[in-house]
Order: sequence, then structure tokens, then C-alpha cells
Amino acid sequence: MAILRCSRCNFIAELDHSLIGHDVACPKCQHQNKVWDTSFFVGKLLEKYFALHNTVKRLQAEQTEETATTEASTTSPHDFSNTEMLSSPSQSQPILTWFERKKIAVEINPKAVDTTGFFDEIANAIAEDYATLRPLIAQICHAYKENYNGTTIKLDNRKPDDINRITRFCKQMHDYAFLSRLVQQKSEKSLRLILQPSPVIRQFFNGIWLEWYALMQALEFADKRNLPFSCARNAKITLPNADVYELDVFLLLEEKTPICIECKSGDYKPYIEKYRLLKKSLGLQKSQFLLCVADLPDEHAQGLTSMYDITFTNQKNLLTHLMRL
Repeated sequence: MAILRCSRCNFIAELDHSLIGHDVACPKCQHQNKVWDTSFFVGKLLEKYFALHNTVKRLQAEQTEETATTEASTTSPHDFSNTEMLSSPSQSQPILTWFERKKIAVEINPKAVDTTGFFDEIANAIAEDYATLRPLIAQICHAYKENYNGTTIKLDNRKPDDINRITRFCKQMHDYAFLSRLVQQKSEKSLRLILQPSPVIRQFFNGIWLEWYALMQALEFADKRNLPFSCARNAKITLPNADVYELDVFLLLEEKTPICIECKSGDYKPYIEKYRLLKKSLGLQKSQFLLCVADLPDEHAQGLTSMYDITFTNQKNLLTHLMRL
């Protein structure tokens, strides 16, 4: 058989085999077209089909790879756990400008956000397993308060899983030099911790660990939102009325949206009015001023948030609250 396909109107018709190679007028539009052998025509058509099919598959593969690369570059979080870039003067300049516009004097210690040490790692370990580690931290704080050189952690009445987690944490503290010495007394089922006399380590266990954790959560929030930010820890401010405050963690998004996080690992109740007045002086919305209390029950946090003009949370839900902004 022979086949005619009109190049003008796409009309297709089967013709007698004797017309192969001849020019014939299209029955529909009268345009002249060459008549082809059907098998030859179909073969050429299939060649074009498979060539186009392979091209489409290649382009789809390239697009998928490009999309994956783009998503990886935009969604992969930055590593803020070991960098000096946050302590550069340019990083904190937008915060200085923001306070200057409010006529509030501010002093920023750039080194307070230098994460090249191990404070953030140990803070994260404490926060993520605070229910287990809380008695241990309290024992370390008591030893420092009494000027003991060490303390002994009893393990005999603990569950095997708790023993493993406490032992692992103590080894991590020793590896990062938060302890001068660690002695595992297996016969007595205890750990002997010899403390570092450094004031910086003493202050860390006395509550500064929660500030470090809050800082890292704030940085993770800004990174997930892919927003430009400036951050400060322990910024000292002096209000126009001469009242002085120290801000535990201050985050400024896009040079205009402030977030203040105050941290308490102990009794927070005497400080509620202080924080309420601070929030009012800074002109922040309720959602922008968070009081993070270690291990505060969720229902307490919700109730206190309803009662007062600040947002209460615990370390477990801090990032969740930030992501709601």
C-alpha cells in the first residue's frame, strides 16, 4: 500500500501502490504531496517519535536533577554550630541601628555568639534530655555553690537506659573539657565528676546553657525561613529612663522584625513583671517576646501565656513557637 499525508492540512489517505513516488493532489485541499510507501513512511515516523521521546526523557532527567540541586541548596540548613561569622561587627550592626532608632543604648559582646567552642553542643545535649539530666545538672550547680571540687553521681537505683544516657553525657562533658576529670566507679555504680574551676563553666551550668540552646534554636528558625538576620546574646541595654536590662537572646529578622527570648532554668515567677515591662519598653508584640522556662509543663505555658502579655514556652517547644511567627 501507499500513503499520502498532506503537509498543509495533515489529511491522510491510503492510495494504490502504483502511485508511490508520484506527486498527487490532496483530496481535501488540493495541495500537491509526494506519495510514500506505507512501511517506509511508518518507519521514518517511528524514528522521529523515538528521537523526540529520548529528548523528552533527557530533559526531564536534567530538570529533576536541577530541581533537586536547587532544593538542596535552599532547604539544607547552614551549620551555625562551629563558626566565628556570627561574632563579626557587621553581623550585629543592624541590631545596633534598630536600638539607636528607639533611642535605647545597647552594648553587644560579639564573642557571646561565637560558636567555635562547645557550649552549644553541651547545651543541646542538656535541653534534649533535660528530664533525665536535670538532677545531674542540679548536683553540679550545688557543688559549685558549695565550692566543692567535684561531685559523685549515684547510678545504683537508675534504669539501665538512664545509666547509659547519663554516662554518655558525662563522657561528652569530659571530652569537651567541661570536667577536669571523670572517674567511672563500676563497683560502686557511680560516676565521680571533678569540676572545672573556670567561672565560664560554672556560669554555664547555672543557667547559661539554656541561653545557648535558645540562640541555636533561633538561628535554626531564621535559617528554615531563609531570612536574613542579626543575632546577639547577653546584649546590655539602657532605656531612656536609665533602667538597665540584659537580653538573653535577641534576633532581628530582615533588619526590622525583632524577637527577644529570655531564659530561666530556675524559678521564673519573680521575674514575670520585669519581663512584661521590658517587652512594653521594647515595643514588641506578645508573640515576639518569649520567656523560655526549662521543663515548664505545656499546660502551664499555655495558661501563663493567656494570663500575661508575654509568650511562655519550654525548651522543647521553643522552635515551634518561633515557627508560628
